[in-house]
Amino acid sequence: MGLAVTTFYAGLCALIFIWLALRVIGRRRGAQISLSDGGDEALQRLTRAHSNTAEWMPIFLILLAGVESLDAPGFVLHLAALPFVAGRFLHGWHFVTARTDFRFRALGMHLTIWPMLALALGGVAHGFVSMI
Repeated sequence: MGLAVTTFYAGLCALIFIWLALRVIGRRRGAQISLSDGGDEALQRLTRAHSNTAEWMPIFLILLAGVESLDAPGFVLHLAALPFVAGRFLHGWHFVTARTDFRFRALGMHLTIWPMLALALGGVAHGFVSMI
């Protein structure tokens, strides 16, 4: 089966990443800002959302691929990956909609951190057992 689960979620992550990139591009064009953020608060918010996604997704997908390659059960992979992807979307949604309340952002952070922590601990444990 290869890394079918990781590939599926990597595709969903890429769609979120592209969605946020298009929002940044649209704001840059609308505000006629070529480099940096020009002091534009909306562009600052959008670029931060995009950058944050770029910071969290790669390590999560590396962990997911590693755990999947060690034959973790599919339901375990989905239990980690589905909330993570939902969290990344909700976190990005907070910035795109310029919400003043932090519910989506906070929920997005929780749905990002806890599945990543679970995969990290599971990866350490499973990897260690597989090495000995």
